[in-house]
Amino acid sequence: MIELRRITEENFEKCISLSLKEEQSKYIASNAYSLSQAYAIQNDGINFPMPYAVYKNNEMIGFIMAEYQPIDSSDPDDDEDIYYLSRLMIDKRYQGNGYGKVAMNKMVELVKTYPFGKAEAFILCVSKENEIAYALYKSIGFIDTGNIDDDGDQICRLDI
Repeated sequence: MIELRRITEENFEKCISLSLKEEQSKYIASNAYSLSQAYAIQNDGINFPMPYAVYKNNEMIGFIMAEYQPIDSSDPDDDEDIYYLSRLMIDKRYQGNGYGKVAMNKMVELVKTYPFGKAEAFILCVSKENEIAYALYKSIGFIDTGNIDDDGDQICRLDI
């Protein structure tokens, strides 16, 4: 059974020890960086991070993080409240078993409960070169908007 659990003092070291295949590291930041980023985002008080460990039974197998991004009134281009997927990784030892898709579906379910506020969409950015991740997100229902972010990644959207 796959489930999402909050990152705590008891499990964060295990989380930062998870790793990707070497060729995947160009697509995603480390878990240590992601947890540091979540801390900084939380302290800014503007957006709300949602970092979770992915467990299969009682074994941590991955990490996923989204954040709630309400409209920033100081940004004229920001016109909707969204949830944004900033990370999804499954440890290299557990890849290829469908756990990423299950974890992503769990995060979509969580986001649809609007834990930090109502939103119109769940957004993510993914490199088309990362074919497995791109196909995964499309299989869940994310639609490529045709827009590209500052890093050259495709912006994908799931209306919620």
